[in-house]
Amino acid sequence: MKVSKKLVLEARNSGDIDTLVSLCYDNRKTLRLLQRLLYDVDEARRWETAWIIGQTCSVIATRMPGQVSELIHRLFEVCSDSAAAPWGMIETLGEIIAGRPDIFGAFTRHLLNYMGDESTQVQVVWALSKIAEKRPDLIRETPFFNLFHFLEHPNAAMRGNVVRLLGRIRAKEVSMQLMELGNDQDELFIWEEGKAVPYKVSELVQVALKQISGS
Repeated sequence: MKVSKKLVLEARNSGDIDTLVSLCYDNRKTLRLLQRLLYDVDEARRWETAWIIGQTCSVIATRMPGQVSELIHRLFEVCSDSAAAPWGMIETLGEIIAGRPDIFGAFTRHLLNYMGDESTQVQVVWALSKIAEKRPDLIRETPFFNLFHFLEHPNAAMRGNVVRLLGRIRAKEVSMQLMELGNDQDELFIWEEGKAVPYKVSELVQVALKQISGS
C-alpha cells in the first residue's frame, strides 16, 4: 500500500487504526505524516490525532520499536524548540508512553522538563496521569512532589488533572490538601480516548481519596 498524505488523513478521520498500522509497516514516512496532522488550530482534532497516534504506536512498537522511538525523539525536539509551537506534542507523548510503558516508560521523567511553561503545564500533568493509570511507579520515580502546590492553581483544569494524577499514584502525602478541595465545584474537561469528558474538581477528589485509601 503506497503511503500518501491523503491516505493517512482519511485513515485518521475515520479512526482506522488497522490501516495506519499497515501503512507504518510499509513506509516509515507514515508516522511523520501523522505527526504533521497535529498542527491543527482545532484543539479537539489535535487531541483526537494524539489518541490515534498513540493507538497506532502501541501496535507497531512490538515489531518496530525503533520507528516509535524516532517519533518520540522528534516530538521532544519540537517541545524543546522555543521557536516551534508544541501543538499536540505532549499529549501525543503521553498517549504513546501510556500505550506501551513496558517499552517507552523511561521517557516519562522527561515530560517534567516542560512544567516550567504555563502553556504546556496542563498537558504535562494530563500525560503523567495517563501514564500513571497503568504504571504509577513510573511517576513515583520522578520528583512528583513538585506538583503538590498546583492543587491551589487558579485554573480548574490544572487542579483537576493534578488531583487525578495524585490519586492514581496514591500520594498519601496530600490527603489533607485533597480533602480541602472536596467542595470545589469548578468544572473542567479531561480528554479520554480523544474525547472531552466533563468533570467537577470535587468528583475527581472523591475518586482520588478512594484510590489513596485503597477502598
